[in-house]
Order: sequence, then structure tokens, then C-alpha cells
Amino acid sequence: MFGLCEKLMTHFAVILTAFSLSQPLLLLLICGPHGGTFPSTSTPWGAEASAADEAVGKWATQFGDELFALAQKITKSQEIKEKYKEYNARVELKNGTELIKSITKNVGKMLARKMDAVRCIQERAEYVNENFEFNLTYARLNYTYISSKFSKFNGNSSEELEPNEAQNARMYRDMELNPDTHFYNTPVDTEHSSVHVPSNIYDRSERVLKTIMWSEHLDEVFRQNYQSDPALSWQYFGSDTGILRHYPAAQWTDTRANRDDADTYDCRKRSWYIETATCSKDIVILLDHSGSMTGFRHHVAKFTIRSILDTFSNNDFFTILRYSSEVNDIIPCFNGALVQATPENIEVFNQQIELLDDPEGYANLTLAYETAFQLLRKYYDSRHCATNSTCNQAIMLVTDGVAGNTTEVFQKYNWGNGENGTSQMDTRVFTYLLGKEVTKVREIQWMACLNRGYYSHVQTLDEVHEEVLKYVDVIATPLVLQNEQHPPTWTHAFTDKTYDPKTSNEKRPRLMISVGVPAFDRFYRHANRTNPRARLLGVAGTDVPVEDIDKLTLPYKLGVNGYSFVVSNNGYVLLHPDLRPIGTNGKMNPNYNSIDFTEVEHLFEDQSPREPGESILHIRNAMVRHEANEFKSISVKFHYDKMRRVSEEKQDYFFAPLPNTPFTLGIVMPSEYGKTWIKVGEEVEKNKHMKINISDFFVGENWKVHPDWVYCKYHYLEGHEFKTPEAELREFLGKMQHDFKWPEQYAEDESDWDDKDDLNCGRKTLDDDAYYCNKELVNLLIFDAKVTNSSYGVWRFESDEERQLIKRFGADLRFVATMSGLTRWQFIFGEVEVDTDREFGDYHTTAIDETWYKSAILQHHEDRSESFVFSVKYYDDPMEDSEVKVTASHAIFPRDGGKEAPACVVGFQFSHARMWERFFTITAVDHCNHCLPICTDDDVDCVVIDNNAYIVIGQNINTTGKFFGEFHGDVMTAMVERGIFLSIEVYDYQEQCKEEPKAGSDGHGLLHPLRLLSFGWKWLVGRLFFQYQRIQWWADGAPFMEYTDEIEDEYVAVGDGGKSSASKPKDDSDDENAMFDEPEPDPIYKACDKRSTLYALQPSALVGINDFVEAPSTRPFLVKKIPNSNLVLVVVNVLMPSRSVRLSTEPQRMEYDKEFPCYKLNMSFYERRRIEECYTVHEDEELYTYCGNASRLGLTLQLMPLTIILVFHLTYSFMR
Repeated sequence: MFGLCEKLMTHFAVILTAFSLSQPLLLLLICGPHGGTFPSTSTPWGAEASAADEAVGKWATQFGDELFALAQKITKSQEIKEKYKEYNARVELKNGTELIKSITKNVGKMLARKMDAVRCIQERAEYVNENFEFNLTYARLNYTYISSKFSKFNGNSSEELEPNEAQNARMYRDMELNPDTHFYNTPVDTEHSSVHVPSNIYDRSERVLKTIMWSEHLDEVFRQNYQSDPALSWQYFGSDTGILRHYPAAQWTDTRANRDDADTYDCRKRSWYIETATCSKDIVILLDHSGSMTGFRHHVAKFTIRSILDTFSNNDFFTILRYSSEVNDIIPCFNGALVQATPENIEVFNQQIELLDDPEGYANLTLAYETAFQLLRKYYDSRHCATNSTCNQAIMLVTDGVAGNTTEVFQKYNWGNGENGTSQMDTRVFTYLLGKEVTKVREIQWMACLNRGYYSHVQTLDEVHEEVLKYVDVIATPLVLQNEQHPPTWTHAFTDKTYDPKTSNEKRPRLMISVGVPAFDRFYRHANRTNPRARLLGVAGTDVPVEDIDKLTLPYKLGVNGYSFVVSNNGYVLLHPDLRPIGTNGKMNPNYNSIDFTEVEHLFEDQSPREPGESILHIRNAMVRHEANEFKSISVKFHYDKMRRVSEEKQDYFFAPLPNTPFTLGIVMPSEYGKTWIKVGEEVEKNKHMKINISDFFVGENWKVHPDWVYCKYHYLEGHEFKTPEAELREFLGKMQHDFKWPEQYAEDESDWDDKDDLNCGRKTLDDDAYYCNKELVNLLIFDAKVTNSSYGVWRFESDEERQLIKRFGADLRFVATMSGLTRWQFIFGEVEVDTDREFGDYHTTAIDETWYKSAILQHHEDRSESFVFSVKYYDDPMEDSEVKVTASHAIFPRDGGKEAPACVVGFQFSHARMWERFFTITAVDHCNHCLPICTDDDVDCVVIDNNAYIVIGQNINTTGKFFGEFHGDVMTAMVERGIFLSIEVYDYQEQCKEEPKAGSDGHGLLHPLRLLSFGWKWLVGRLFFQYQRIQWWADGAPFMEYTDEIEDEYVAVGDGGKSSASKPKDDSDDENAMFDEPEPDPIYKACDKRSTLYALQPSALVGINDFVEAPSTRPFLVKKIPNSNLVLVVVNVLMPSRSVRLSTEPQRMEYDKEFPCYKLNMSFYERRRIEECYTVHEDEELYTYCGNASRLGLTLQLMPLTIILVFHLTYSFMR
């Protein structure tokens, strides 16, 4: 324990603290066990403070000098730097304006080829459909096709036929499939396509069967497209009948949670289909919430609205108003506004619909229409709809009947001529009449017919899906009638259907975008056609991996801490290094494809959450408007290492539109060191001329190339599989020794999208061994390999002193990574085999994207000395080795012509335990005759922290990798106040927070009589509905549809006490067991915002001052910069009391005054750009369309009594 002096000091401190004296050190000295004292605060710049400061400085200097000597000897940094000079590396300026032009040209060529491929599918589809001769009898007896679900692929089918469908099994041809590397190892057949038919569509009905037959002729186009551009992903044609023909043929991937659920995938509800057919839409949904809308009608209404919302996409704006005697927004904070149809907004509306109160009161439809028209009028004016024809506005009415005529409302708002307060908005009206016993059908029918809409009478839930989709064909009518242009439509990002985050080994989710082109049914133009109807034939499309865009953005030329991004017409990012589609819970974020540019770019002017500053909005809006522009020296919060480190940096933004798409591509380069790069010549030819085999620069196994960059690659991945990118590179290096050509992936193409005559559907197909290369990157790689090759031969110690120094710190591995993506590493004492067979190069493959590479470049920028960056793993990160290692890195900037450029980063790893021992050996030496305790004493806490205040060395070794402020929050606060560290708040708008389930009473699970009666009633209603629907399907002669949880679970919810069930019960016994066996609920995650307070060292604050620091209620401490490093030594007097302060860099959930999503409402008013080439009006529309008619009840009502008798019989059996 402490001696008398320490005890006296402690007692005095307690007494003085009790009298609220904050500065006990003004009255006494702190005694150390060696008789030393901490500097007296009464004379902070006196002799004692100066001596202590000098002593700590000596510790820091000795420790820093030894680390620097070790680093220079082991990395041979000067030797490698001299090599760049020896081999005449040229430092050249990068022109951001020219670079963005080059990148957008490359990406534009690729996207143009995808659009051409889709146009070829569309043209072929229109031609074949118009000239196809169909014989129904022959087709039903003889035709067979490849079904994605029912055909047997390699002996297995993805879905079994229902018993009443077994006789149709002969229709489905069997196939042999083989895994294909290009299609993510999915088994496919590239000679054929296959057909997906949703479960609720009968593939032997006349229209559907005809479509399946004629669309088989598209296989020839599919093959031609793929063979001329093997980078093409899935190609497909979605018909207005609901069938999807996709190439190559593949077994349908089952993504259902329960195999008994129906396959509800319908191409007509996918964004690529809807957006291609309808452009952008402004829609107000009116939900009748009057007293008549109870029971079954209320359920049908909710399901109808859910089905409508399923057809919306990010380009649409909508709201839902419920009306009875008054009109209200179902989400109050959205009052008077249309919100964007993002997935998370749609989900919020769906949830809110389920929470609505029971309908009551009478229906004032006139007031509802007036409210809807007034709301649409506001957007009609702001979007200048009167002067352009790109506005699609509609009102969708969901009701069980109308009380009277509403003609006056339409005359005022929709049919007027501008006089007497009237207006002509051309708003479409779609009406959905619910229920069987309905009145005043004529009135609700004419509401739709007189307003260019469609009337649907929805009697049963199984009709909802088809009836809702009919509005798409109506809105598409003007597009079909113009009959000249087939405008391409691009979607926002989505995940590939074959991607599963739970089973995939890919580091990033497989994001895709789609391009679709509408195909028109030409039959309506035939003179002998009776009742001609302009009809959308379908949509041709293909997927484009976002990764393919990224690979064409020349990341090696953007350089370290530079990056590319792509922004849509809505301001959403589909490519950005901070776009994180997968949340911390391992699941896809619900809003991953609607992350705004302002949510991933963090500028210093943005001081408040969700309130972006003028600069970022200016940049965003310019990109949304499809402008080419540049903004330089923008001050940003540059975060990296999983948002745990931050630095204040200046960046230059350059961007330009991608032609014929809604996207704008941008690049970011650091304003200081991002303006230059290393330029090399024809290294391949130069070495060949000198009789040097370039493969000799790539011997051994201890090297890697960036796995995401394209050096050289075969067009056809299938048949050219390589275990590693290095094996692929070696093959091409061998070819380069001979007569080698440098073909590009997409050669210059003279054709232009706008010129239909130049469409080339017969492009030259590529040979099996065709390849392409990035010549500039390959030459740079060979240059880097040559520069680093000699330094990474056999390691030899130059002296015993060097050997001892390296052993003292336990250094065992050195590495170098270059701007061309090359990483080399070397084991100093020979390679040691480990159990995991993973070593440094397996963990660190991405060169300039590694954290230690970024940090070294930033350190050079901030500290022009030859310093090294030292770091340890974050305490919670997994171990890479059997012991904790320290990673040191240093950036090499060759100079040429007065300019310097980042060329590579060298580094090494050594034992943290040895570093810890050496530090406390150095700091155990008293340099000031006991003027302060040494670091091995209990009186002080000596801590080495890095430039982001994470602990590298602490007296308690368990604090390694943790934030310094967790243990010395008062000291950290004082350093921020003194300007030694800068505190920076970073916001994360892509998080998901776990919601704690509400605790329920155990007694609730007991089946008391009332609850059992409730269960029985719900079960009875469910079975009644279920059997009724089944009989109706039998009556229609169609295969029975297994209802999904979206349908039946609204009624068969006995097993969970009224909550929605996860899947459809298989039989009655399952219903009974479910009552007694409630599973544990899955964790619920909801979108949330988080804030992290991070810290960045300000080295200038530690230059030229005495580093003894005191502050009110803070323990005295000394702080010294460790030379030639990013490290800081902090010595804290732990015997003195301090305020209890605990800081953290962990993300903290943010609480707003408003609930989600209301706190994001302002984003709905950000600037957007409407989709161009949108056809909304055509003078001949009335001639070639119809607005719907009432459904006939037919056999359905006749079978209703039989259904009731059957269900009551089943009920009696169950209760008995």
C-alpha cells in the first residue's frame, strides 16, 4: 500500500473535495513511492512541471526512436523509394474533368450494350407475336415447354404438382443443368430459356399458353445477345399475362419461408415491369372507412391497398386518405403531402393500415375527392404539368359503394376549362368496388370511365391481385398508342434473386439494376380486328450488376481514399463505398435502395442530424438534374475502419450524367495528394525488349493482387475458372511474352440509342477464349512488381544489432502494397504454418483499400515527416494470429519535377506483448530525480494512444484496442478543450436497432373458456373462407391456389392468439397444436439513426508547448507526441480525484421528437427529376381501351350454401 505521504494526500483530497474545492493540488504536492512528486499546479510552468515534461519527453523520444529505427530497417522504405527514382517513375497531374469524362464514356458504352440487347428482345417479341399462328387444341395435346418450377432439372423439380394437375406433367420438358461461374454458380442451360408461371395463373389457359409458345422464339435472340456480350446477366421477357421467360434456363429459386406457401412472384409487380409501363406516378388512395366497411370487406380493402402499394417504386409518390364523415391521412405527419414510395415508406403504410380503428360513420365521398384533387393540384402546379405531358396523376378509390353522383367534383377539378375556378388536370380515377351485394354500380363505374381510369369489382380475395394490375395496362395505353418510341427504363438497386446473405460467401451483397423496354401488341392496328384494344405486350429486360459499373471506374487511378459513386434521379446512391445494404444484424436493410446521397456524404458544415448543409444539397441537386459539374476543396468528415476512425479532409467532387439513363456518375479525389499519380510507360514491351520475363516478378506465393480489379479476364467465365485472381494473372502474364493484343471489353460503337436504324442485333459473337485487358493497369502492376521485387527476396540481417532490435520487438513479418493493387509480404524468420492456413495475405488483399494503407497516406498528409502509423486491432475484432500484433505502415511518396504522388505503403507486424514490455522498460527510468513517478508505479497511469485515441499500450493489457475516454473521460475531455484532439460527430443513417419485445403475461396463454371461444370463432371464419375459395377455384377449373400468409393468415390466426402466423397450417391438427405451442418471437429490428463521437489528433497543438495540463475537476496529466509516429504518450496522476466522466466512440441510438418515419419527412421534399420520355396522354385512347365491367357471380353463389354446410360439419367434428 501507499506510504504516509500518499495517505495524507488522499485524506486532504477528500476533505477539500467535501468543501467543494476543485483544486487540491494548489495546496500540496503529490508524493510518489520513490519520493518523487507530480508537478505542483501552483507553479504549472515552473521548474517541477518543466522537469517532468522533459522527463516524459525523454521517454517518448527514446521509445519513438527505437520504433522508427526498427521500422526503417525492417521495411527498407528508403531502398524502395530510391527504386522509383532509379526506374524513372514519372509523377503526373490528374485532370479530374478529363477523368470523369473517360469513366462515364466507359460505363456508358457498357450500359448502351445492355440497352441494345433488350431492344433486340423487344423487337423480336413484337414481330413473333404479330405473326404467330396459334392452335389451342394442338397446343394442349402436344406442346411441351421448360418450366422453371415443374420441369425436372437433373432429376428434381423445385415444386411438386398438385394432385389435380398431375395429368399435365407431360407438358414439362426435363433438362440437364450445369453450374455456371458467370451466373454465380447457379446450374443453368445457356442453350435454352425457361418459363416461370405464378401459382395463381393457369398455364393451360388460351392466352397464357399462347404466350408461352410464341415467346420460345426469343431463345435465338437471348443466345445471340449472350454470345456477343458474355458479361450479360439474366435476360428476360415479362408478359402482361404474368408469365416470365428468363435466360438462361434455370430452376426457380425457392425463397419462401414455408414450402406450403404459394409462389407469389409475379413479374408484373416487379419494379422493372411497372416502371417501364407507367413512368412516375402521383397517386392518392381513398379508403372508405365508413360503417359499412366492416368484416370481410374491411379485410379485402386492406389486402387491395397492400396489392396496390406493391406496384409502386421509388419513382412514385403517394398517400392514403381514409374517409367517412371527414377525411384524414392515415399517417398524420404526412398531412397534405405525397411521400416517396420507398420500401420503408410502403412498409410504414402497410403497418398503419393494420392498426386502423374499426370503420364507423357515413361516407362523404365528395369531400374525399375534393381533398384528393386539391392535394394533387399542388403537385400538378409544382411539377408544371400543364406545360408538359410527363405527369401521371391518379386517384384510386377503394369502397363498397357510393351514395350518389359526384360529377360536380370532376367538372370542377378534372374536366374544367380554367373558367369559374375550374381546372383540367387529366387525373385518372380507378375504382375498386368491394363485396358481392353492391348497389349503384353504374355510378362508380362511370367515375372511372369518364376519368380515363378503370373500374374493378372485387368480390373475393383471389381476384384482388389481377384486378389491381389492370391499372398498369390503362396507364400504359398512351405509350402503346404512340407506337414509335420504346423508351428504356432503369430501376433502382435491388438484390439478385439468387443471392442469400445467410448462405453466400460474397463479401458484399449482390446488388443489381435492371433496364426494361416496353413491347407493344401490334394486333390493334389490324383493320380486320374486332374490338381493337391497345395492349402492352410485355417488358423485355436484363439485369446489370452494380459491381460491373464499379469495375469500369478506374479505381487505381482514383487512388487511395478516392472513390466513385452513382446517384439516381431521386438522389439515391446505388454505388458508394459507404452504402451498407446489410445491417449489423446480418439482414438486408429495408431501405438499402433508397439511401440518399446526403446520408452517406458527411460534410463539416452538417452539424445537426438530418439537416444537410447548403454545399451538400448543391452537389446533390446538380447530380439529380443530370448536370456535369465539379466542386473542389469541400471539407468532409472522412471516416473509415467501419466508422471507428475519422479525419477532417478536403475532397474534390467531379460528376457527369450517364447517357440515356437516370443516373449520374461521380468521383471523389483528395484535394491535396489526390491530384497526382505515378505514370509508367509500356512496361510489357520494354521488358520483352530487354529479354526479361515479366513472370519472374511474380514468383512464389506471398503476393496478391486486388481481387475486385480487372487486369485481364476472359469474356466467358465458364470454362475459365481460376482458384485465385493470382492464378488468372499468371496465365495472362505468360501470354504477354508472345504476340499479345490489348482488346477492351467494349469496343467503340458507332451506334446511338436514339437512332433506331443503327440497332445491331447481329453483332459478332466472341470466341470461347476471347479476353479483354486494362493495359494501363497491367503496365503499372508490372512496374510496381519490378520496383518491389528485389526488396522482397531472401531476408538477410545486415548486422547483429539489427537482429537484436528486430527480436526485441518480436517483428516477424513485413509487407508492401502498391497503387496498382499488388501486395507482397515476407516472413523474416521463415514462414510458420498455422492451424487456419490463413496468413497476412489472406486477410489483407485489397491494397489501397486497407485501413493501414489509408492511415499511412493520411499520416503523410498531416505530418510531412517520415513517420509510421502504429495500430492494434479493435478490441472486439477477431484475431488474425495466435497473439495480438501491432501493425506499422508508412507511405512512400516519390518526387519528380517538384511534385510527389502516393506510390505505395510499406509496413510490418510485430508482437504487442514485446512492445508493451519494451515501453515499460523505457518508462521505468527516472530522468528527473523523482520529480514524477515512473510508469511502473501505481501513482500514475501511462498510456500510449493512437491518433484516434484508441489505446495501443496501457498498464492493463486488457484495455488494448479500446477507446481512451472510456477510462479517462475527464482527461480526454480536457485534451479536446485544449485542442489536442478534435471531437467529430458522425451520423449513421443506415442502422437497424433491435426492438425489445413487450413482455406478456403468462396467464394470457391459458386457454380459459372465453379465449377458447375466440379461437374457435376465428378458426371457423378462417375455414369458411378457406373452403369457399377452394370450391370457387374448382368451379373455375383452375388448379387450387395455396394461399400465402398475406391472405389466409388474416383469418387463420388461431395459433398465436390473434397475431399473424408465419405460414399456412397444413391441416387441422396443426391448427390445434399451434394453440398450445407458441414459438419464441424472432428479434424485431427497425430502421434507426445512430451517432458516433470520434476523435482526431491535432499534431500542431503539441508543437512548441509545455505539455503539462490541468483543468477543473480533472486529474493532472502530461501528454507528449511520440516522434515519427501517430502515437501520443499520456501520463495521468490517478491518485487525485476527478469528475466521473465516461466517453465512448460506440454508436449511440438517436432519439427524435418525432416517431419514425416522420423525422425523415423533409427528405420527401428534396429535389427529384422526373423520368423523361413518359407518355401519359393520347388522342386515340378512347378508341382502343375500355374501363372495366362488373364481374359475374355465376356458379360461385350457387355453391355458397354447400360451403357453409361443409364447414359446419368440419367444425362439429373438430369440437367433438
